[in-house]
Amino acid sequence: MTSIQIALIAILALLSALWWVADTLFPQPFGYFPFRTVFMQYSGALAIGVMSVAMVLAARPVRLEKPLGGLDKMYRLHKWLGITALVVSLAHWWMAQGTKWMVGWGWLTRP
Repeated sequence: MTSIQIALIAILALLSALWWVADTLFPQPFGYFPFRTVFMQYSGALAIGVMSVAMVLAARPVRLEKPLGGLDKMYRLHKWLGITALVVSLAHWWMAQGTKWMVGWGWLTRP
């Protein structure tokens, strides 16, 4: 694995571990709507955290250039963090809007 892959996995693992300490991903009783609530909070926190790290990398900190393998690798990590933030933000948005649409279509019933 390259330093970029390790850094991306480490960032996601750290943010997920911080979330795991604050809350659980397995609400009781387990169902769609309780899971939706937890997943919305988790995906929102993960998206904000990843975007924050990407913003730090956009400032071109000299101390991170060497551990990441140079400025080009740091920019590549910045790109992948942006893509990750977009995907997680879309999942967050879908859980908010998609559930409302599915209730409107009659696929789900409100608890």
